[in-house]
Amino acid sequence: MIKAVLIDIDNTLILFDEEDFFRRYLGRLAPAFSDLMSREEFLTRLIGASRTLLRNRGARTNADHYMEDFTRGMDGNRGEIWNRFTRFYEDGFEALRACVTPIEGVRGVIDELRRDGLKLVAASHPLWPERVQQIRLGWAGLDPLDFHHITHIENTAFCKPQPGYYQEICDVLRVPPGECLMVGNDLINDMAAAAIGMKTYLTTDAEENGFVSFEMSRKFRENPSETIPEPDFRGSLRAVPETVRRLVT
Repeated sequence: MIKAVLIDIDNTLILFDEEDFFRRYLGRLAPAFSDLMSREEFLTRLIGASRTLLRNRGARTNADHYMEDFTRGMDGNRGEIWNRFTRFYEDGFEALRACVTPIEGVRGVIDELRRDGLKLVAASHPLWPERVQQIRLGWAGLDPLDFHHITHIENTAFCKPQPGYYQEICDVLRVPPGECLMVGNDLINDMAAAAIGMKTYLTTDAEENGFVSFEMSRKFRENPSETIPEPDFRGSLRAVPETVRRLVT
């Protein structure tokens, strides 16, 4: 029986060209650090800190791990560096909404799952702070209160596709993996939930609309050749409630 549904955000609840989005994101964010470092150094630090999150194995939050790597060798207060990110997310991130297209029917899907009494998790790759995840859910036409739990850089100590990321969620929900369904479009990061016994549902909306995140996911893998089981189900996001009802009955 399924008691919880985990749903990715990127190209699952919202559609966008990942490389174009991050190019625009970095172009807007880098000036916030221009008095401290060159654009080239900023990009090197940011990308390096993002990749090093895959080496976090639960000893501390991803936020602490990220900031230690990003600020290595820098003078100054780490808290002030974090505040620069925070100010950008409050003042400048919303402009990136123009890059994003909501998936038709998202609101109805979430409403159906909630009516069925399921615990819902916004299980996006935890590179972003909580505020950014809330903004991105808003782009999908959703409210953070629609979810029992939202993963972000401040409340996680693992990243996708590590099994620990999914186990953390189960521990928070107090629901065993076998009673969870992971829904997402990424064959690596999302379908890796099967490693701890979750059911998996591969959404096809992004691929059908020409948005594919697989190659970008490979760049952040330590071992991209590792075998990921085939999804238990695949189809449009709109078909998820029907699939869950079949699993419940």
